[in-house]
Amino acid sequence: MVFTYVGYQTLERQVSGNNVSVQLSQGENALSEVVVVAYGTQKKESFTGSISTIKSDVIKERPVSSFDKALQGAAAGVTVQSVSGQPGAATTVRIRGVGSFSASSSPLYVVDGVAITTGDFTQSAQTANVLSTLNPSDIESISVLKDASAASLYGSRAANGVIVITTKRGRSGKTKINVSGSQGWSSIAVDKHDVMTTQQYFKYWWDYYYATRIAAGDAPATAATKANASTITNLSANPYNNANPYDANGNLNSGVNALYDNNWTDAATRQGLTKDYGINLSGGNDKTKFFISGNYFNQKGIVLASDFKRYSARVNVENQTTDYLKLGVSSTLAYTDQNTPPGAGGAANPIRFADIVSNVYPLYRLDAAGAPIVDPTGGFVYNYRTPVVFDYNPVGLAKKNIYNAQTARAILNSFAEISFLKDFKFKTQGGVDFIDLLETQYYNPTNGDGSGVKGRTNKYAPRDLTLTLTNTLAYDKTFGIHGVNVLLGQEAIKMRYDNLIAGATGFPGEGIVELGAAATPSQAFSQVTEKRIASYFSRVNYSLLDRYFVSGSVRRDGSSVFGSDNRNGTFWSAGAAWRISKENFLNGVDWVNDLKLRGSIGISGNDNIARYGRLDLYSIGNSYGGSAGTSYSQLGNPGLQWEANKVKEIGVEFGLFKRVKGEVSYFERGSSGILFDKPLSYTTGFSTILTNLANMKNYGVEGMVDVRVLDKKDFNWNVSLNMTSYKNRIQKMTTDSIIQGNLRWKVGSDRYQYYMREWAGVDPADGKPMWYMNEVATGKKITTKDWNAASRYENGSSLPKFFGGITNKFEYKGFDATVFVFFNVGGKIYDFTLSQQMHGGANRGQTLANQSFNAWKKAGDVTDVPRFVDRNTDLGNNASTRFLFDGSYARLKNLNIGYTLPKSVLDRAKISNARFYIQAENYFTWAKHKGMDPEVGIDGTNNNDIPNIKTLTVGLNLGL
Repeated sequence: MVFTYVGYQTLERQVSGNNVSVQLSQGENALSEVVVVAYGTQKKESFTGSISTIKSDVIKERPVSSFDKALQGAAAGVTVQSVSGQPGAATTVRIRGVGSFSASSSPLYVVDGVAITTGDFTQSAQTANVLSTLNPSDIESISVLKDASAASLYGSRAANGVIVITTKRGRSGKTKINVSGSQGWSSIAVDKHDVMTTQQYFKYWWDYYYATRIAAGDAPATAATKANASTITNLSANPYNNANPYDANGNLNSGVNALYDNNWTDAATRQGLTKDYGINLSGGNDKTKFFISGNYFNQKGIVLASDFKRYSARVNVENQTTDYLKLGVSSTLAYTDQNTPPGAGGAANPIRFADIVSNVYPLYRLDAAGAPIVDPTGGFVYNYRTPVVFDYNPVGLAKKNIYNAQTARAILNSFAEISFLKDFKFKTQGGVDFIDLLETQYYNPTNGDGSGVKGRTNKYAPRDLTLTLTNTLAYDKTFGIHGVNVLLGQEAIKMRYDNLIAGATGFPGEGIVELGAAATPSQAFSQVTEKRIASYFSRVNYSLLDRYFVSGSVRRDGSSVFGSDNRNGTFWSAGAAWRISKENFLNGVDWVNDLKLRGSIGISGNDNIARYGRLDLYSIGNSYGGSAGTSYSQLGNPGLQWEANKVKEIGVEFGLFKRVKGEVSYFERGSSGILFDKPLSYTTGFSTILTNLANMKNYGVEGMVDVRVLDKKDFNWNVSLNMTSYKNRIQKMTTDSIIQGNLRWKVGSDRYQYYMREWAGVDPADGKPMWYMNEVATGKKITTKDWNAASRYENGSSLPKFFGGITNKFEYKGFDATVFVFFNVGGKIYDFTLSQQMHGGANRGQTLANQSFNAWKKAGDVTDVPRFVDRNTDLGNNASTRFLFDGSYARLKNLNIGYTLPKSVLDRAKISNARFYIQAENYFTWAKHKGMDPEVGIDGTNNNDIPNIKTLTVGLNLGL
């Protein structure tokens, strides 16, 4: 018997009896699939643009707070970086490079046809992501539109690519109920540098003072006594029960015992826990279809006082009201509650504290006998007396301070579609995206940032509203060998952002956080900004003989962020495709199943800048003599205009041997008129003015291949690989170069080029650090021991040479397994934490990495670690290539092993599906540089963020 179905391979099977059960494999005609594109859908065979489609099985069951974290390595050309392990943290997503200096380089996100708001709306939290309000389990598919032909119909918002999200819909038939639940346990994904323990740190300093006294001529016993006193005095710590713990041989004296053995990293971190529970109902009939879901997500972070909770619901309903009228509504309601400890370089940041404060200081205050002091409640009194960061303790502050953000979000989208004259469809769609956030920042009155003012509370209440109205008219007609599809559209967008800030100081006691209880108001601020976009657009697709395809689109946008002379921008694209496999000369070539050549060119824009960036601005409310006043705060530029991205691409899509499918593309993305802060003479009263005076280019190659290795009755094995390599070049600026910290923007180089002093090692004669410099007279490269005199050189880019992902999927009877590995080759990363921990004695009480044991000690020592000196001024840990490393790594991003109960068991239990699974996320990392997580920001740094986590999850999906 022969079994066939559209989109699946034909199967011939010998049968006997009345009941036959077969499973068809998906067909290799990958080009026949329907993909979601701008303002509609289209068959991939006729699509002239570049698109990557990510199905729901890639993101389902992943223990992540937002879907964008699951995109890493899932699509060619897409860079995804999750730097922080903070629950609900922001994720950096870039499509085919970076297109701007000042404006946003993030893609546009579209959910069910309506663009949504993205970003971090918090003002005091370490990191947050408003995309975390969306439940990943509600997503059916994600389309990444990468080139002009695919994305330019979104015009001014498409310069950085477009991510189109389609949520799940109901289907005709019996109502299905699906229940899911999972729980995961998390820890730090990558081990940090080994640092000295309490006793090692004390002894290391003791050894230095002892050697110093011996060199000064003291007898060993006298040197030991003085070394004990110097160590205790200068560190302000003694972890032993004796004021003279070490003897002249460097051994502990008789009766000396350690009072404590602290580890700040262990104290500030914990095991994380993730709980994810959901239910959805879907079904319908020929007239009405529905999908309803609810979800509860709770993630306790690995750092104290870090967590994220989400409550979400979705309702999608479509109704075929008449033969010509279809109505529909999609709605998302979500509420999130997030706690985030301080970040970056602040003293209260628990990660930074644990990285720089030595373990020689105890967690608790100790009495004369070395026992922790007990407070009136029965708990231990935390030790805030560390000379490195005085009056801070990450464990104590985690219980006293508050960094909380609560977000309510509603995304409502409704449409009406009228079909008439057989080939015409008119669709009107309205969308509302409303975000309301309340953030509380509280510093307790006893310790830390609030102690000087008897406590401080700041409240932040931003509110963001986006209204979108879209009307489209589509015509779709086939005339024999000709096919025509025409789309006409109009769109209006209104955005409004309100912000209210209030603060107060002077509270009567700990735990009282509301402003009304404070003695002194400290700040009151409110703000409103608005933006509007008016657009008209059109797209025409034409096909001939179902093998030759051309397309063209144009969009005219007017944006309120620009002046009247530059308010409108025109964006366009043109593309063509040739389905070579349909040609007669390939008839009979059985190993070629599909072959398509495509190319496109076009321009899209970027207006994602400050809404009043073109205007002269005055700050009002400045106090002068007790009266309100104004100050000139921004120099306007009425000539400010759109950034433009010109994208070119040529690509090949193929299917071979009925087992292999894939595509390869070469792309160029040129950004012109980049918004750039032009330096000004200080005599103007301003340092810079925002201008369109920079050009930049990204170019590279990307590809993907999917291979069905084995396809047997009981065993299937599929391998997917995608890979991207691109380069970035600055082509024009107002000045030849600008130094940005450790980076240099220079015409001819890329935006993330490191420009640092080059490490030359350690002088064996005296143990001092050395760097390279250019000799003034000859220009020759020589060494110097003066960091300030050393020359800066280009030292490589933080951008990788190439990156990608490889996925293996296995199925054996009821068992299934997915192994997904992400890899990144090349790209420089800067280990700032290691530089702080290799200070060589410059900072008493600051952590020392175990690598410090290799420090130079005497003339002739050959080592890469400079000498250790109390109050060291050699600057050996200053910024240089000493701490710049190759960022190559591979990570087991996801391993999922599941078992689905057989149908005979399901029938007896009267359920339709039951799958149990165990999953490991980020569980193994292989990195060229050890001691830091190699998944850093696009600039090669991590900014003292909470480390990424690895998670082991068990779960159940049940269909009723």
